[in-house]
Amino acid sequence: MAAPMKQFMRERILRRRKCLTHIRRTLHTTLSADGFQLPEEDHFKETHIRNPFKERKSVSEKPIIPHRSFPSSVKADPVGMERVPKTDSGHQFKKHPGCMKSKKLIEIPKILENSLNVIFKDSGCNTLESDGLKLYNYLKARKLPESRTSLISKARQLESQVTSNLSKEQKTKIEELLAQPELTAEEEKELKNTEEDILHKIKMNLHKITYHYEPLPYDEDFALRYSYSRMIPNYCVLTTCLSEIKKRDPAFEPESVMNMGSGIGSAVWATHSLWPDTVRQYYCVDDAPEMNKMAMQILKEGNVNRLNMVIPNVYFRDKLPSQRSGQFSIVICAYTLMDFPHRKSRLQLISELWDRTKDYFVLVDVGTRCGFELIQEVRHRLLKISEQTDQVNIFAPCPNIPRCPMLNLSEKPVPCNFEVQCPQWKGQSQDRIAERYSYIIFKKGELASDATNNWPRIVFKDVIQKRPKDYAICTLCCPDGSLGRYDISKRRNGRELYRMACESQWGDLLPVKLEENDELRFNSDSEESTENNTGTKLS
Repeated sequence: MAAPMKQFMRERILRRRKCLTHIRRTLHTTLSADGFQLPEEDHFKETHIRNPFKERKSVSEKPIIPHRSFPSSVKADPVGMERVPKTDSGHQFKKHPGCMKSKKLIEIPKILENSLNVIFKDSGCNTLESDGLKLYNYLKARKLPESRTSLISKARQLESQVTSNLSKEQKTKIEELLAQPELTAEEEKELKNTEEDILHKIKMNLHKITYHYEPLPYDEDFALRYSYSRMIPNYCVLTTCLSEIKKRDPAFEPESVMNMGSGIGSAVWATHSLWPDTVRQYYCVDDAPEMNKMAMQILKEGNVNRLNMVIPNVYFRDKLPSQRSGQFSIVICAYTLMDFPHRKSRLQLISELWDRTKDYFVLVDVGTRCGFELIQEVRHRLLKISEQTDQVNIFAPCPNIPRCPMLNLSEKPVPCNFEVQCPQWKGQSQDRIAERYSYIIFKKGELASDATNNWPRIVFKDVIQKRPKDYAICTLCCPDGSLGRYDISKRRNGRELYRMACESQWGDLLPVKLEENDELRFNSDSEESTENNTGTKLS
């Protein structure tokens, strides 16, 4: 019944639009015949019926990504083709070596799911679902406190607005008082009251438009709501990030893991699901005792009185270990930097964590602009350290060391984020939820010699297929530090590269080896692209 009604309303709007256009044309012809002078503006702009529920943004607000095409010399990487599984029917391009993101829903361990169910039932909280949803949305929209410079610039803008809104009498009175060489006591009092009134209005307006940062209350109630709303998304995100290390560096077997800001222990479960036999020590650092208590309760399958944990050798501490205790194979800092409001304390923490890293350093945060800025802050800090020593290398997601191309798209940085499908609890309206996140993985020392280190990564959206013309469109972040929306043709670039591009998704690597000569020809060799030497707006 919904489809016929929708079609009926569309036809009704079109009939009204034609009727209004006919009336305008008739009025225009009648007035012109009577000798009235009409303005030169278009009289038919008002006949356009706008959708009140969809406001169109101006072109200047959308960043533009350059649209290019691969030249005919660019083919699939032969090393990547050797790793594509092959059966009697041919290559299985769905499992090409560049696939880093799971196409299926990430499975939650049954032990973890049962432990959470026991804890939620024993809590007796009837509003846990609604409270968890509120906390989920609040954490997603959380930001850092604004800096002093931004507050001063906002106050100056508000000062000009407040003074411009003054009446003419008030403006002339202030000018007369300021022009006088000496003021009486009453005039000084009047001028002071006016200044205080303006300052009060500025403070009130500044309070309305400023984000007010508040530290999170890590109490028992918060730990329960956090475990309900964030345990599964955190587990899925960390499993996706760590699985890339296992795929691209299969010889790596971690022996110890340190998790800064461990919370309810999602990193322990994610690491144990990938390396269940090699990790001998899990060192969890969190200064909130209630969060550590909840993490231990989950590891004990909801039974606080149980002695042994499901995952052995897990230790909880409230401070970082000393450097004498040695380094850890993997250091994880997930959704923690937002709890450090000052930049100096964040950079000091990053330096201490990097000193305790032996192989891989993993940072994860929310997929918002604020989370992306935190990741870029860490990236800039560690790359400065790499100028003195050659031990800092970016493993993922960046295929390049230069400045992030996302920062060059617009005045405000466009977040480089990715998406993972997370399962939902039974009984909720949806069976899955899309969780967006930003992350970066550093490798101390040289990267493992692998062809994936030089492959571009698909960012922003999944690949768009144009089947009638047999070409695909995808946005790539290339090893040379460039960002572009590329056309991959089946006829020009080969069936193998076209099929692998069509089977790739947001966050995967594209098995193609780009040469310097090929990159110089991107702008000039475009066949199927209808926007050659132009750009594509980022929606």
